[in-house]
Amino acid sequence: MEYKLFGLGGFPGDRFRKGLKALFALTQRDWEVVENWFLTTESSDPQDAVSSPAFIASALTPDQATGSIEVLQFILEAWHRRGLDLQAIQRDLMLLGLTPEEIERLASLLERIGHVKKKSWASYMRSQHENAVLPTLEDIDMVCDLRPFFEDYVYPMPETEIVQHKSLLGFTYMILAELKTEDSAGRKQRLAFQMTENTLRDLGVAIRRAQEQLAILKDRTRELSKEGQ
Repeated sequence: MEYKLFGLGGFPGDRFRKGLKALFALTQRDWEVVENWFLTTESSDPQDAVSSPAFIASALTPDQATGSIEVLQFILEAWHRRGLDLQAIQRDLMLLGLTPEEIERLASLLERIGHVKKKSWASYMRSQHENAVLPTLEDIDMVCDLRPFFEDYVYPMPETEIVQHKSLLGFTYMILAELKTEDSAGRKQRLAFQMTENTLRDLGVAIRRAQEQLAILKDRTRELSKEGQ
């Protein structure tokens, strides 16, 4: 028994089976939400779907949305990558134990979104290249902090007769930041630090400069990005 979707010697894992189960647990209206996302999105990240207005307005839970999209993405990408036809995919679905009605329902959906399989694969490969070599920034959290400051040092110093560690002089404003990264092997790193208001302003200037330079770079290389389309 050889599956075409999973390549030579490949078998469906628990994640794929759970994704199928999540997909078939959806209502017809939710299937339409998922279908529309595939037809309109430029992203390969299921998390982008979960946070999109259409999914937020639907009855889909984040786990349902993620599982359903991941399994459909896998099928679309394997369909394109392995040069399969729809009949081969239907055969695999039968081997997976789906009923004829479920196979027909999924095949009908695949027929409607099948023309985006190359785009789905290209989006996936773009993500693979973007996350290769160096850890990639995955999440940023920032909060403001009102910090008191006193007359004496924050760490114990020899007692003096002039300054008092209990004497409150005022307050200052700080920004606490946390950056989370992940590399292509799934290793996660966390960096937490703080900034003054002036440093935050410098960071904002640096980000705006990078955005302006990126806009120029994209404009100058627009034709190059169309070569693979």
